[in-house]
Amino acid sequence: MHIQIPSPNAGGLSPASPYSVKSNSPLIRDRSYVELDEIKLDETGQNHQQAGHDPSKRPQSLPPRELASGRNDNSDWWLFEIIAWVISAVALGVIIIVIAVTDEKPLPQWPMNITLNSFVSFMSTLMKAALVIPVTEGISQLKWVWFKKAESLDDIQTFDEASRGTWGSLKLLFMTKRLHLAQLGAFITILTLGVDPFIQQVIEYPTRTIPSTLSNASVPLALGYSDYTFGAIMALREPTLGMKSAINNGVYDTNDRPQDDFALTPQCATGNCTWPGTYRSLAVCSKCANTTSLISKKCDDTGSFATCNYSLPNGMFFDGFYRGRLYMNASSGLPTINFNNTQSTISSINTMRGLHDAASINLFGVVSNECVLYFCVNEYRAEVSNGNFKETVAATYTGEHDPVFGENITITVPPSGKRATSQEFIVTSEAWRAIDYHFSDFWTGNVTGQTGERSSTNDVLSALYDLGEDGSGLGAQKPGGENDTIAAVAASMTKYLRLYEQTSKTGKNRSDTMAVGTAWTGETFVHVRWEWMILPVALEGLALAFLVATIIQSKMSGIALWKSSTLPMLEGKVRSLQGRFANYADRG
Repeated sequence: MHIQIPSPNAGGLSPASPYSVKSNSPLIRDRSYVELDEIKLDETGQNHQQAGHDPSKRPQSLPPRELASGRNDNSDWWLFEIIAWVISAVALGVIIIVIAVTDEKPLPQWPMNITLNSFVSFMSTLMKAALVIPVTEGISQLKWVWFKKAESLDDIQTFDEASRGTWGSLKLLFMTKRLHLAQLGAFITILTLGVDPFIQQVIEYPTRTIPSTLSNASVPLALGYSDYTFGAIMALREPTLGMKSAINNGVYDTNDRPQDDFALTPQCATGNCTWPGTYRSLAVCSKCANTTSLISKKCDDTGSFATCNYSLPNGMFFDGFYRGRLYMNASSGLPTINFNNTQSTISSINTMRGLHDAASINLFGVVSNECVLYFCVNEYRAEVSNGNFKETVAATYTGEHDPVFGENITITVPPSGKRATSQEFIVTSEAWRAIDYHFSDFWTGNVTGQTGERSSTNDVLSALYDLGEDGSGLGAQKPGGENDTIAAVAASMTKYLRLYEQTSKTGKNRSDTMAVGTAWTGETFVHVRWEWMILPVALEGLALAFLVATIIQSKMSGIALWKSSTLPMLEGKVRSLQGRFANYADRG
């Protein structure tokens, strides 16, 4: 820095006014000037200029404390810095309170569509802006404390840069000669760069499933069945058209696993639903058994060609006279061998199939099968996942014997789980008699054929044979075969039973025939990762400790509270020069 020194003849410098110095700018280099660095003030205030003096080794002196006194500004006390730290701490406290209140809660709905992220970002910006004020002012005040100890003048510039930003703080950390409180301030300044990234990592928004408050889940149940229609004469009963349609739907389903085509569609608006525990419903069940090993074969070779007849213990037979032309013989009027009088049977099906050559001339053997349809109670577990309903049978209950004419079918289910009492499911005598009568000759008949021809007693027998044959044209059964067809009939009838209660109670309370579950919906919620708050909280603590330590050290050093002001240095130098200029004027 240069200050212009006027010549003795120059006007404007008067002994009567020693502090009124009028001169041209020191930047005008054609005038004589004096380097401030070449001026040293002794204790009496006299100016001495030493030839050949090394400026880097000269002792330094601060302007007296009273030079800075009397200035009416906020740098004379620490109230502003304390207020700034309090504002920063309050902003951080608000962030902590808000995220604590919203933690594990749904996204908050605030006025003007203010989001949690924008609010936290604003408060973190306020926190950081207020936090740097006491830190930078503390570093600036420590600059004067350091300078009082007559260290290198270059450190003044380093301290000043440190109070202005990160780069200067890095320089202060690595360029000061020994540990100093100002290094803590520089360290805090550098760490403030991590506040924003850390705050952004505090909040995340995962998704969880919660019970829907708008809808629930339900699936229909059948607690009993009593429907029928009148037959051709007064004593006869027939199933309703709906039941007949259900039976036919099962018979004529051509899929590989037709029983899977009759699943119910639950009420589940969200696509994800569960049912607590299990629920029970009246149903129609089926079971089948292979009876080929029980066939008796009797052959007669007294005629022009030998014939063999095949029979079962229950009276079912297969006439070998037709040889390969008889494809299947079926009956629904005979008792079963394996399932006789062991359940509430409403239909039995016995079939015998002939194994023949492609020309339908030779008969190589016979296979047989039997199935039953019966009323039962199924206990289900169910769930809907991503729109797919899965209902599995956990247990099955049935009557102990074939139904008795004129009596209801009653199936009693013992208590289990949360149900403390037994539960009865009733099929009225008229309802089961109507279905039993319908099945009395439903499966009875045969399928015959030869090359290019085939005939059957009715379409039911044709479907039963085709859907149970392996496709080779030789009469062999495919895996599952007619068992799947009978299971499909049972599943279709069960679906009708469970829907019947709902359609028959239109406009009435149907809650007793619905299994009520929970509909789950996705919810985005706030999750706070508290470990990311360590840095902001630590910075607040470090800043407070730094401010308190700076106040104490500044008080103990006796240095005036100049902080970031540049006037103290200039004030002391300029007053000394003004006195020197006055001496020049007196000698002139």
